[in-house]
Amino acid sequence: MLITNKDILKIIGKKLKEARNNKKYTQDFVAEKIEISTDLLRNIENGRNIGSFPTLLNICNILDITPNDLFYEVLKNKEKIVDDKLYKEFQELSLKDKELIQTLIMHIKKNSDKK
Repeated sequence: MLITNKDILKIIGKKLKEARNNKKYTQDFVAEKIEISTDLLRNIENGRNIGSFPTLLNICNILDITPNDLFYEVLKNKEKIVDDKLYKEFQELSLKDKELIQTLIMHIKKNSDKK
């Protein structure tokens, strides 16, 4: 399936709006922080515009998300992205928590092999 510009704009807009709402930021607040108009941000969130790359990256920075978060749904290498995220999170755990995760993974694998 080919991805269209319209698909990408819609996905990016949805993800940005979701991230902004999760932070409980208003459109006015984000727009002011990155020095764009609220209308531009609204158009980006509604999938009508993308803005410039610096604008997109500034929005990502203020919302603490990555471009991968935005494009995840349209990327073919979703598994690698998930693996990378898990690896990063895993490295920050204590040894005790890592052992717990290992036990959990072994349990999941054991049960999925039975199906």
